[in-house]
Amino acid sequence: MVDGDVVLDRNFDVGDGRRVELFAVEDSSYPGGFYYRFQFYDPEDGRTILRYDNAHEADVGHHHRHRGDDVTGIEFDGLQAHVERFRQEVRTINARR
Repeated sequence: MVDGDVVLDRNFDVGDGRRVELFAVEDSSYPGGFYYRFQFYDPEDGRTILRYDNAHEADVGHHHRHRGDDVTGIEFDGLQAHVERFRQEVRTINARR
């Protein structure tokens, strides 16, 4: 693979109209070798429920997690593990509804 190759591009419904978008592209200029954003959101009101991304350097580090107004740093142990961690968190949030 080379910079610019899209390695993940999925968008799906997870119930009650809420959606998940998973996107990652290979990019050696980003820590971990990928630019990514994973988002769990409600398209009806535009509210982001959960997002992982590395779009910019935040006060908490390059890899970070958004939940409401909170932004926290997260470890990046490879793309596959990161996607699974995100999906598990989405399942946990859905189970609490």
